[in-house]
This record gives sequence, structure tokens and C-alpha cells, in this order.
Amino acid sequence: MRVIYYVTSHGYGHAVRTAAIANAFSKNVRITFRTALPEAFFREEVHRGFSYAPATFDCGCVQSDSLNVDIKKTLSAYRAVAVKNSTLLESEARWCREQKAGVIVSDIVPFAFDVAQKCGIPSVAVANFTWYDIYEDYVRECTEYTNDLEHIRQQYAGASLLLALKPALAMGYFEKRVAVPPTGRKGRNCRAEIFKKYGFKPGKRLALVYFGLFGITGVDFRRLEIFAEWEFLSVCPIDGAPSNCHLIPKTDFPYQDLAASADLMVCKLGYGAVAEAMIHGTPLLYLPRRHFAEFPVLDAAVRSWEGGYPLSHEAFTALDWGPTLAAVIERGRLKPCTSDGAGLCAAAIEKLSAGK
Repeated sequence: MRVIYYVTSHGYGHAVRTAAIANAFSKNVRITFRTALPEAFFREEVHRGFSYAPATFDCGCVQSDSLNVDIKKTLSAYRAVAVKNSTLLESEARWCREQKAGVIVSDIVPFAFDVAQKCGIPSVAVANFTWYDIYEDYVRECTEYTNDLEHIRQQYAGASLLLALKPALAMGYFEKRVAVPPTGRKGRNCRAEIFKKYGFKPGKRLALVYFGLFGITGVDFRRLEIFAEWEFLSVCPIDGAPSNCHLIPKTDFPYQDLAASADLMVCKLGYGAVAEAMIHGTPLLYLPRRHFAEFPVLDAAVRSWEGGYPLSHEAFTALDWGPTLAAVIERGRLKPCTSDGAGLCAAAIEKLSAGK
């Protein structure tokens, strides 16, 4: 069984859940990742054989950092990509036939569904939101892109199946929808190993800090030193990091193990962070995101879960975290959510490919 898996190159969150699903496929499934994300990422995260065929068929959002989007540049960039895609449909479909593709999976590249229809094979969307949802708000400000938005909706509507990853948007333009519980990687609690390796004093609290590929601006992270009872862990460099802020190489501890071991995750509110926080029972400290249609749904989900600690942008950037950190210590970790989202997605894709 050959799966061609299109993955948006907009950040690593989509690729993280893609890797988790890929690891859950049966042994007889052969996977080719079609994306511009680095092959090295998949080599680190996918623990089975696969092929890699670099290509770009969407653009996500044009951002200055993890929280700020340039709406006009985003829509202009997507229009340019869509025009180019229209010239590539025949050749891309021919390439998929040469690969003997049995099913196309997309997270969340719209063009992939055109390709599947051209090839006459089933297609699966794996998503908690789509670019239609994100761009719909943008087009209200830039109405000249209305036709572009409608084309995206039609592309998604061509999917054979939507695997809607909870917490998900409505995405009512998909004809067939299956709800899937939080989907992400499962780490192990290696807290004792972390304390030993980095010489942390007993009783210290651990916070995992991550703001994605685009980072965050306007925060003086040097002031994290005022929270002396906390050690802050990051998998990406932090400008001006004080002595209680530590860059953790993936070769020491992978991100999911840090998430399973930490008392708190400090992050932008994206699906990957929410899913892996719930899977591990780790609370979240986060701030609002403008121009992201998924934010209200994710915000409501973590508040209902009672593991979400939102801060205003002003309080966050001023590092006015003290009361929230105290509340986290008092409340403690939450009960992890039992979920085999990755396995359920893999099984549904294989079932559709087999025509069952």
C-alpha cells in the first residue's frame, strides 16, 4: 500500500502529528512525504522506512513572528502558489501514478485533493483547521481574493474523508467527517534524568518554553531569572537567556519527553501544543493569537480541560507571570488524556485505501 502524504511547510506542528500517524501505520504501508520541510526532521521523528520528495504547494501565513500575520502578503503569496499549482496538476498526477499511489493524505495542502481526483484515487484530510478557515477572516478585509477562497473550499470539498483532530473547527465543507481524539507524540517522564544531567537542585519546577519556527518578539527573557524556583527548558535558542534558562538538544531529550516531564508548557496556542499537553497532563501558559481562526476553539478546549492559563499580551511580554506560576504550582499537573489518535488516523487511512 503506497501513501503519498502532503504536508504543509508552514511550521513543524503539522509535521509532528504526521510523524505520529506515520509511526502507527501497518508494516505493509509505504509512505512518501511530499513537503518542503527538512528531510532531517522526518528522519528524527519517523521510526520506519519512508521516501521523501520535496515540493511546495501552499504557503501558510506570512508572519513576522509566531503571533503576527501580514494578511495582504499572505493572500498574495497564496494566489501566486495557486496559479503555479494549476500548471502542475497534470505532471503531479502523473508523478503520483508512477509512485503507484493508492491514497493521498493531506495536512492541509488544498492542491493535494485536486491531484487525488485527477488520479482517481481516494484522499484523506487530516486537520483541526484548514487554510480556508484561516483565510476566510482575511478575505473579509481583502475582498478581491473572494474567488481564491472559494476555490480552496472546492478543493477541500473534494476530499473522500476528513479526520477531524479534536479540538477541531466545524469544517462543514467536507462531505464525510470522522472525529479523532487529540493526536500527537507520547513521551516518557524522565524528570529525574533531567535533574541529574543538568544539576538542578531538588524542589525546582520545570517549564518548557517553545514558540515554534517563527519565534516571538518583544519579550525580555533575561528577566526569567526573577523566577528563581523555576528552571526554563527550551529546544530553541532564547535571546539573552539567564542562568535558569537552558537549551536542551534533542539528542539529550526529545521534546515529547520534556513535555511529559515538565510542570508547565509556555507556548503559543497551537494544535500540537494543546494535543501533547493533554496527552501528558501538562498545563499550558499562553497568550492570545490574532488572525488565527483556530485560536478560539483551542482556547475554549484548554479552559474546559482546566489546564489552560491564558495571559494578556501585555502581561506576557512584561513577564508578569508570578501569579500564574504560583497557581500552576498549587494546582499541579492534570490527569493525562488517554488517546490513540495517531493509531485511529492510520487505521482509517488504510481502511479507505483498501476500499473497505
